Amino acid sequence: MKFSTIRFEEPEAEIGLITLNRPDRLNALNLDMLDDLHTLFEQLRGMEKVRVLIITGEGRGFCSGADIKDSRVRRDASTLFSNAATHLVAIQKKYSDRILEMRRLPQPIIAAVNGPAAGGGMCIALASDVILASPQATFIASFITIGLSGGELGTSYFLPRVVGRARAAEILLTGRTVDAREAERIGLVSRLVEVDDLMDVAMEMARTMLNKSPMGLRLTKEVLNQNMNAPSLEAAIELENRNQSICCCTPEFMEAVVSFSDRGKK
Repeated sequence: MKFSTIRFEEPEAEIGLITLNRPDRLNALNLDMLDDLHTLFEQLRGMEKVRVLIITGEGRGFCSGADIKDSRVRRDASTLFSNAATHLVAIQKKYSDRILEMRRLPQPIIAAVNGPAAGGGMCIALASDVILASPQATFIASFITIGLSGGELGTSYFLPRVVGRARAAEILLTGRTVDAREAERIGLVSRLVEVDDLMDVAMEMARTMLNKSPMGLRLTKEVLNQNMNAPSLEAAIELENRNQSICCCTPEFMEAVVSFSDRGKK
């Protein structure tokens, strides 16, 4: 698949690698990139042969957020910013829908954050399932600094759930930079990895996931998605029960039980 602002590769069987590829703009999100990501995500939803995804940025940055020099936006600015309703449909939803599409993908997503993740770039990282970060990574919820609400593209949903309400409020209300070490300490990222090893560790984690059953992997992402908003423990367990009964009737589970039993006999 060929795109103008991103690359998609399959470095190994069943692993998809998405690279945001506008390094001269620190991989800033413009409307062309949003269109490319939408096309790719639509295709990935039906690609059963790709079971795990990695997303990273080309060059020294992960993603610097919305491109304020986007030529398409500047060309039509008088229309796009003429009223809130037009902006909502033509701009805002184009950005936010990419976050929703990431969460709806059946594949787990590993973010390999190699440098600054600002604005929408931080949101892309938060919308991933696992975040690996190099020491050069920074996370900046920059929205409030430019006169916007600090709640953008899911930040007010994801961030309190990973770092707690008080920390999330302070980060969103100040727009300050969270460096990689603080991000690891407060639970914003899963692990710190030296930049030269970042992709190797991401690939190794992807391989570990591939050793799990396809249905087990898919339903684990689904249950994590759904039970973040479970109204009760009972509701959460009901979904888990459904998933376990589905998995218990798959060939992979039966093979694993036999293999485990055989090991115990040796």
